[in-house]
Amino acid sequence: MKRVKEENVPRIRPRGDHAVGLYVDLPIDLITEILLKLPSKSLAKFIVLSKHWSSEIRSKRFLDLYMKQSLTRPCFLFTFHHDSIRFFHSASQSQDDAAYTCKSSFPLSLDRRVYQRTHDITPPVRGLICVQDLDKVLVSNPVTGQFLVLPKLRATRRGISRYFGYDQVKDEYKVLCMTVLKQRRTVVSGDHQVFTLGRVAQKKPNWRKIKCNLPHCPATNGICSDGVVYYGAWSNSAEEVSLIVGFHVGSEEFTLVKLPDGVEIDRSDSALVNYKRKVALVSHSHLGTFDMWVLEDVVKQEWSKISVVVPSWNDLVGKGEKFSCRGVISTGEFMFQPFSLDGPPCVIIYDREEDSAGRVEIEGLGVNLGAVSLFLYHVESYISLKEDYSFE
Repeated sequence: MKRVKEENVPRIRPRGDHAVGLYVDLPIDLITEILLKLPSKSLAKFIVLSKHWSSEIRSKRFLDLYMKQSLTRPCFLFTFHHDSIRFFHSASQSQDDAAYTCKSSFPLSLDRRVYQRTHDITPPVRGLICVQDLDKVLVSNPVTGQFLVLPKLRATRRGISRYFGYDQVKDEYKVLCMTVLKQRRTVVSGDHQVFTLGRVAQKKPNWRKIKCNLPHCPATNGICSDGVVYYGAWSNSAEEVSLIVGFHVGSEEFTLVKLPDGVEIDRSDSALVNYKRKVALVSHSHLGTFDMWVLEDVVKQEWSKISVVVPSWNDLVGKGEKFSCRGVISTGEFMFQPFSLDGPPCVIIYDREEDSAGRVEIEGLGVNLGAVSLFLYHVESYISLKEDYSFE
């Protein structure tokens, strides 16, 4: 066996007043392996322990390894608003004793008006979320509690729609915003603007206007998949033809995905959800009986239909309550969240293969929280919005 010289082995040697008594003489690879096995709360403590630990955990090398690991074990992200504070709780997708237990909690104390409406929070993208409050847009990392308020969006019209995506090639997050104006029976989208968060900063960060050669009006939330943000829309015509629009984060181009014949986007009750990491469209899911259309092949624009009938739906939902489908996790289970709830927070889970459904409580959140939003496929990240990613 070849002997490795001691001077050739990288080691971590904390320095500074906060490192007293914490001398560690171990190879960096071993230290990294240990850190990757720590829970998120422990990592948060190490970050404030000393500048050395903070720089190591927030190094690009460690962040990339942590992200690679997190992508293999996605979790749920629950969020609710209480006493002018937006709370985020993550929970493992593995279920214990008929309950989901939240493993971490991160409060964000912001303006009273910001974060009050959960439908203005985008689905998380590689650990980050985007939030809109009227003309104010911000990006936040629920794990670290950091948030960045973006420069004011300058638009000629009101009615702002925004979407959030990530380009893996350039390692950039982008926020897409557009304004919407309805004129009689036609709808018009305009003022398409993009804001970039990248590792290379510019001196004067601002929104950039881009061209959209596909007239449409956004109608649903967005889902980011493989560098493309998909959202439901209507064509800019009197007939309001339903379609899916894809915004390519890297090239900043818009493409059209046709829906199957006869499938339409409901003005108030349609949503794009995640089906085993594929984009899917659902409408009227609060009824417990609905069709889900899954985009199987983007290039060929092929869709598959899944008919869902949740057994004993009325008994599970309860009197005066309303649940909607949030998507399907990798195990094949359908997840439903309540619109509002007076008692303990819970979700409804439907196993289509077993044709069984149940109401599962979420432990660790409290009671009487009102509206609780659920996001699937959230991955925890220790990206620092102030150090790792900058305005571009």
